[in-house]
Amino acid sequence: MQIDHLIGRQIAHFIVQERIGRGGMATVYSARQPSVNRSVALKIINLDPALSENDEFRQRFEQEANLIASLEHLHILPVFDYGIINNEVAYIAMRLLSGGSLADLLRPGPLSFDRACDIFTQVARGLSYAHSKGVIHRDLKPSNILLDDTGNAYLTDFGLAKLVENSLELTKTGNIVGTPIYMSPEQLRGEAVDHRSDIYSMGVILYHMLVGHPPFESSESNMVSVIYQHLEKLPIPPSHINPNIPTGVELVVLTALQKNPNNRYDTANEMADELNAALGRKLISTSSYPAIDPVSRPSSNIIVSQEMKPVRPLPKLNRVLPVIIILMVLAIAIIITAPAARKLPTVLAGEIGTAVDVLPNSDEIDRARAVLDPNGFIAYVACNQSSEYHATQAREMGDLARQYGLAYQLYDADTDAYRQITLLERARTEGASALIVCPLDAQLLHTSLISAQDAGLPLVFMHADILSYGGIVLTGDERLVGFEAGRAGGIIASEALGGQADVIVLDYPDVPAIVVRADGLVEGMLEAAPEANIIGRYLGATRDNGYTSVRNLIDQGVNFNFVLSINDAGAYGAIDALEEANIPPEDVYITSVDAEALARQYIADDHYLRASVEVSREVFSEAAINATVRLLAGATLPETILLPPGSSITKDEVNDPQENRLQ
Repeated sequence: MQIDHLIGRQIAHFIVQERIGRGGMATVYSARQPSVNRSVALKIINLDPALSENDEFRQRFEQEANLIASLEHLHILPVFDYGIINNEVAYIAMRLLSGGSLADLLRPGPLSFDRACDIFTQVARGLSYAHSKGVIHRDLKPSNILLDDTGNAYLTDFGLAKLVENSLELTKTGNIVGTPIYMSPEQLRGEAVDHRSDIYSMGVILYHMLVGHPPFESSESNMVSVIYQHLEKLPIPPSHINPNIPTGVELVVLTALQKNPNNRYDTANEMADELNAALGRKLISTSSYPAIDPVSRPSSNIIVSQEMKPVRPLPKLNRVLPVIIILMVLAIAIIITAPAARKLPTVLAGEIGTAVDVLPNSDEIDRARAVLDPNGFIAYVACNQSSEYHATQAREMGDLARQYGLAYQLYDADTDAYRQITLLERARTEGASALIVCPLDAQLLHTSLISAQDAGLPLVFMHADILSYGGIVLTGDERLVGFEAGRAGGIIASEALGGQADVIVLDYPDVPAIVVRADGLVEGMLEAAPEANIIGRYLGATRDNGYTSVRNLIDQGVNFNFVLSINDAGAYGAIDALEEANIPPEDVYITSVDAEALARQYIADDHYLRASVEVSREVFSEAAINATVRLLAGATLPETILLPPGSSITKDEVNDPQENRLQ
């Protein structure tokens, strides 16, 4: 039995009675304060002695704790006392509540809309008050939202992360102060944060309350997957999990979860007001407790499409009539003053250009904005969002579009060519003014693309051997990209295996351009390791495909010691299969294309993957939006834009990115 030596001890004015909770930074006890005859929650933070003896740290601790203790709001748990004892522990004494936490309330599943909105509104009021005093929470999560015995919500642990972030134990390389599942992308990147980081965390909490789990989860103890998803992936719209979630409520959640802080709500109060309005709830004056108006409650069976990605929050539903009239007049004025027809672009058939040829000037950006206003948008019909490459690319494109002041929506085909046809038509139905397409099957898309061309829609195509349909094709030298990855593999095979490599190739035969890349893989391998044995080419491109192909080969007893993959996603699947079969990393070598963050980590660790070639993803992302802008503006462009490949990334390059690139 483990004994807690603090039980029965006196800490300052408090006698410790029972341990009632434990977190990453502190342990919580119930304690008695005899002088005023009250029970308190006593939070104990273990300190590094070398730091706590430092006068500067003690002064900073007292300043921060005093600021937190000065927060007096109905929905912020009051702090009674604080201090440092014997340079060993810091303590914070707070009001003791008996209603548990929001984390306890969420264990059975999602909350009703009304209950979630009540709690959210109360917490948002407290948070906005703290922000107005210059205090950022930094570690918002359900366990830091406590409930009293009547169900009212209180924020706790305000600034606790700030209080201890200078502790040596918490700032060692690789440690993160906070809880990754609920943290903002900028906080996960270690950047300076402001109050909008808390807004993102509130979006995660609201998502959790509505569907029963956070938007990004993982069973991995190191949380790498969760961090990657927060940084690069778009959340599944909550209505796809709970179809009863109203459209307006979903827009509130997704606005708060924008990767770019500038696209989130400015205040927690604004977010709470939008949430109440979306549910048809009226607030009584400035009270934290919203009163429900059942007559105005919207229908709860509206479903938002998976691809909807809002940039601005919905207008409030309870605007007064004069404001509505003004907005209607403005809308009519925009329609009346809009140009009758936009200038059509000129695409020079057969001409090849570079990224410079699609860079728009300020006048072209203004003209593109005018074409899209008031309801148009750029639609990106993506191949998938399951790989880091494609998810990051979709985010980069959206960021640049918004930088230009252009509406942008993502439609994820999830590597399903037939679904992609449906999404392309849906984008047009929903009002897309231009289409960027990552084609999965050009032949299947042909009829839809002919129709889009006939309608005069600007078209931009990514990474594929496809007709331009009057638009622009962005392409790299796929053979050269594959050749560089294959050559890197050949060099590794020559050095590690004496050139005696038995090679399988993970390909994707449905896309001709990717087949060319796979051809380059084989060509590069055989140039650097001419004695290598190419066993065969198998389905890759996605993690599931890579896993299935390699697992089947292992089960069939096929012997191989090298894998060439047309992308990192397929390589990850191969690694999953090799790990499952208990084949050690030193027995199989892999080289691939994309050089994603996870791939670089595997390369640094010699974990099967030994090299990956960059494909200038960001250049493609920028070129796609830039080409679309110039098409919307009626400019003259070459039909094909050739974009350069990147470098081969090996272990030496990961460790020293400025040197040692494969030549």
